[in-house]
This record gives sequence, C-alpha cells and structure tokens, in this order.
Amino acid sequence: AETATTAGGAMTAETATTAGGAMTAETATTAGGAMTAETATTAGGAMTAETATTAGGAMTAETATTAGGAMTAETATTAGGTGGTSGVAMAAACPDTAKGQKITMWSPLTGPDGKFMTDLANQFSKENAQGIQVIHQPQPDYLIKMNTAQASNSLPEMTVIRDGDNITQAARNILRPIPDDVMKLIGVADSDYPKAVWDLGAYKGKRYSIPLDVHPLVLYYNKDLYKAAGINGPPTNKDELEKAAAATTKGDVMGWSITTGTFPTLFEFQTFLHQFGGSEFNADGTQITWNSDAGVKALQYILDAQKKYSKPNLPQDAGVNAFKQGKSAMEWNGIWQLSNLVTPYPFGGAAPLPQIGSTNAVWGGSHQLALFNQKNPDAAKTAAAGCWMGWLSAHSYDWAKSGQIPASKSVRNSAQFKAIEPQAAIAPEIEYVFFAPSVPGIGDAITALDQAVSAVTAGKGSDAKKALDDAAAKGMQILQQNKQKYGGQ
Repeated sequence: AETATTAGGAMTAETATTAGGAMTAETATTAGGAMTAETATTAGGAMTAETATTAGGAMTAETATTAGGAMTAETATTAGGTGGTSGVAMAAACPDTAKGQKITMWSPLTGPDGKFMTDLANQFSKENAQGIQVIHQPQPDYLIKMNTAQASNSLPEMTVIRDGDNITQAARNILRPIPDDVMKLIGVADSDYPKAVWDLGAYKGKRYSIPLDVHPLVLYYNKDLYKAAGINGPPTNKDELEKAAAATTKGDVMGWSITTGTFPTLFEFQTFLHQFGGSEFNADGTQITWNSDAGVKALQYILDAQKKYSKPNLPQDAGVNAFKQGKSAMEWNGIWQLSNLVTPYPFGGAAPLPQIGSTNAVWGGSHQLALFNQKNPDAAKTAAAGCWMGWLSAHSYDWAKSGQIPASKSVRNSAQFKAIEPQAAIAPEIEYVFFAPSVPGIGDAITALDQAVSAVTAGKGSDAKKALDDAAAKGMQILQQNKQKYGGQ
C-alpha cells in the first residue's frame, strides 16, 4: 500500500469503508439530497425556502437557475447560500461551456472508499444538467504517479489529495491555484469550515485546495465488556478512561490495546502532546517542538498505559484484531475503521476521544479537492471540474457514509448528515482537530518522530526524553533540507 505523509504522520492507502451505496436520483430527491434539474423544473419556478430545505439545504445555483427563477434571500439562507445570515457562499450557475465535458479525477482512495467515490462520480454524471462526465481513477502509487505524469505532461484535470501532500505538491507545481471563477462555481467560503481545516489549502497567499472531509482519531469500545464491568458508556475524561481501562483488563482481555507503529500509536502520542499543551512544530513550521515537557509527558503516558492495560510490543494491527475478537475493550483508531470495528459487530461502539489533558485536541487528517497544473489547461474542462467539486462538497453527507466527517459546517448541520451514526456523534471532534503548519515537505520530519515512538513502544529504549530529543535533531535536519529543496515557505 502506498504510504503518504499527512500533517499527522504517514498514512497508508485509504482503508475507509462504506456503509452503503450511492443514492439514486430519486432517492436523493426524496430523502433530502440536492435536487436534480428535472426535479427543480417540476417545482415550477422559483423555489421556496421549504423546497430548498427539502432539497437538503445545499441547493446549487444550477438547480435554482434550471428551476426558472432567482432565489429569495430566505431561500438562499435555507439552502446554505449568502442570501441571509448563514455566511456560506452560493455556487454560481454551471456555465454552458461545461456542457458535455469529460473530466478525470485521480485520488489515493484505493480501498472500499474508492468505490464509494466512484459511485458518487457516476451519480453526478447521470444527474447533472450539463451532461458532464466524471471519471474517478484511484491510484495505488499516488505520489509516484503524479510525479511521473507531471514529467510527461499527462496530468488529468483534478484530484482528491491528502492534507500535507497538497502543499508539497503545490510547491512542486503539480497543483495549481484555483482560479477565482472556479471558486465561484464551487461556491464555498471560509466561514463554512473550521479555520484549521480551511487553512490547509492555502500556500503563499493562494488557494490550492478545498476541504472535503476530516477523518479524526476516535475511541472504539466493547459495549458488552463495559456493561459487564458496570461501565455505562465511553469515557470522556482522564479519570473515566483509566477506570474503564483498569476495570476491563482481566485475564487475556486488554483494557486498552496499545500497539507499535504509526496506526494508531503515533496519532495517540500527537493527541496527548497537544492535549498537554504542546505541538510538533512552532507556528511557522521552522522548529521542532515535540521534545518539550508536554512531549515527554505524552510519551510517558502511553508507556504507562501500555504496562497497565495492554501487552508489550504488539504489532501495528494487533489492537484492531484483538478488538474484533473481544480481547480488547478499547481501541483508539481512525474513523475509517467504523465499518471494520462497529458495523459487523453488535458490541462495537464508537465515540469522540476523551480529554486527558488541559486542552481538547484530536489528531485528524483531511481529504481536499484540487486542480492539477496541466501545461495547457482546457477552460471548459476546468469549469466542469468546478461544477463537480461544488456538487461533491454539497453532497459530502453522502461521502460521510464511507467513514468521514464533512468539512462543511452547513453539511454537518444538515438533517441528512445528522441521520448518519456514529459519524454525527463524532462530528464535534473536528473543531479540535489540529494540523501541521502548511510548509512543503513538513510531513517528512514526522517520519523521525514516528520512528522514535515506534521504537520506544516496542521496548527499544525507555528514556522518553532522549528518544524525542534524538528524533527532533533528525527532524530539524529534514526541515532545513526541505527549506532548501522547496525554496523556503
């Protein structure tokens, strides 16, 4: 599997799975999806606020135009536009120049989530009034493929890209800034996103990507083991966490499976680091700061928990396997594990991470939408890509079923998303998700931290301070090399 470094560390090929198929046009309309042109026309003219709400609170300008009239201020507000107080940009009408265009979108979505994205692309291709066709092509060797295609001038129109990778590829001219007219077609605004997520797409004063989702670390717990231990629900703070872990550590059952490797131990360390008041880097990403007192405290907390509630030197996926076998009462892992740890198992529960330190913070990643930097981009295809990006953003409640949280606040507030559990219950986490500064190649430095955390949790050294100091020295070398490589920030 391809490994790509995100703001939070190395991320293997996407493993998020889907809880269901793409909605049909009829279902989308009836169940609250964005209305198709045909449906809008049937509405008979200007849509009312009630109609817009039924349409899912994310009515595109294309729909409104096809409907035959301008939207009222009330309608625009209900639909998520700028006609009222929502502060969310309304997408411009998909232009006639986009008619009949065929565009290709690459992505690193090589797991079941890739099929889910393909289903959404097929749905858009079938329903959009301009006859635009979107071909989704997951790429197993994603970063290598982009580099090769850039050299041969064969990059397609657009891509789904991970946070961290987006800024690095912007610096390498593989991505291009999103033109203002395309931003209007997409119809999104900073006010509709958590600042940390929106800022991920900015580099040197230009916008290179649009947030689609956030995929945070979550707490998985065995409801049966908790009930047997007299625990009523998932822990929300340090005391509850430690009491639950101690009460369920019995015989061959681990109260909390703590493994080695990136997934999820590095992300646990980063979460504790931020909860204890620290960070991996300084604000502008020029200095390593993970070897602070907060970092030492975070790593020591993991080592202590490992001794009390887990087993020594467990390989990376051992916690996931133990949870499925009923041998672990608690597993911290990515939200993409929902269909692996919850859907097939009645005992499986998922909840936001507890707050252990003085600050609420959660590791997370984000998929973003971006345009490739083609040598001679076709304006009509670029417009078609913008229309698709706007539709996909508005329909990110459907994408959430693959094991994601929509980045858009208006989508998270929609009835469609609130009906999706446990994603809806976990969604408040994304207000506390942190990311590394938007510096090209900054994820490379995380590799040194990853190696240190993995070594210490595997029993190769017990001095947390020394391990973090050594990793910081290596990380600083990487930061300095990348500053020269990418020409600074």
